[in-house]
Amino acid sequence: MSKTGRAAVMTAAKTELEIREYPLPDVGSGCILVRITCCTICGSDLHTWTGRRKSPLPIILGHEIVGNIVELGSGVTMDSGNNPLRVGDRITWTIMDNCGKCYYCREKGLMMKCSHLKKYGHDSCADWPHFVGGFAEYCYITPGTCVIRVPAELTDEQVAPANCALSTVVAGWDAIELRPFENVLIQGAGALGVYAAALAAHYGCRRIIVTDIMEHRLDFVKNFGATDTINSKELTDNEVIDTVRELTGGFGVDAVMESAGFPALLPLGLKCLRTGGRFVEIGNAFAGANFNCDASDIVFKCLTIRGVHNYDTVHLQKAVDFLQLTRNRFPFDEIVGERVSLDDINAGLKIAESGRAIRVAVKP
Repeated sequence: MSKTGRAAVMTAAKTELEIREYPLPDVGSGCILVRITCCTICGSDLHTWTGRRKSPLPIILGHEIVGNIVELGSGVTMDSGNNPLRVGDRITWTIMDNCGKCYYCREKGLMMKCSHLKKYGHDSCADWPHFVGGFAEYCYITPGTCVIRVPAELTDEQVAPANCALSTVVAGWDAIELRPFENVLIQGAGALGVYAAALAAHYGCRRIIVTDIMEHRLDFVKNFGATDTINSKELTDNEVIDTVRELTGGFGVDAVMESAGFPALLPLGLKCLRTGGRFVEIGNAFAGANFNCDASDIVFKCLTIRGVHNYDTVHLQKAVDFLQLTRNRFPFDEIVGERVSLDDINAGLKIAESGRAIRVAVKP
């Protein structure tokens, strides 16, 4: 095995990533060295790359990762589901390493808000072990990370977006306790919206309404369970609200998920809810996402609003299980629309930013 590995490193916002070489770390107790086989470009990677969200520099972006185990540190024998792990096994893992002992981990069940949190693709790569992001040949997994062995039936491209997009949507629907036969509105037909529609269909929802401003995305989400689509580009908010109410017997939807990352969609989504409805916000994961709404809507209509950021281990496991269970029902292979090599990462970022592909895969 080589003693070094390559990585695409971001040194400043709005500039091209640089290919750098780092020494491979010695694998410590409880750790795993992985040879990355696929990493998909997430919206949060674009937020950092474009300067919309601040991150420590230099940084190796990428957290939707799949790879093969190169070396297991002492004491690592099982994944989080108690399945045995061996060198060569294909795995994915949680976006974060958490301590499991702090106030948020132990008492509040919020491992993604750990007081000692480390996040793949979000922390600086300046210091050892360097390989802490997915746009690289290797990744070094530390002990507080939950690892899941990937079923043989699933491809790299199917699984990679599960480690963020799908898992976050699972966490979102769980947070507002989505139920069978409910009507839902999904704002945004990107990766989050596509997975949200598929899950809603799997859960047995009745009307699955998806809004977006890109017609090709609305056409695509129909393959994932959307019963109705609305291109809102040329519509007023009132026209969208009227359409949603017409589709739901005049009442409005039971639940809304905002997944597009546009703050102005929140007040619109709240107005599309029936009395007693629930709203879950997952799209606006960057600072300065301000919006205005009439608070009396929340009071008079008895609405519930939940914010969800990232996910817990159980949601990643549910995501992988969902992919395996429904792989013949939904065309998950088509979510990755473009593939680039590590050397072509900057072209891949531009494709992802354009919205032309739901997901772009980086194949080191």
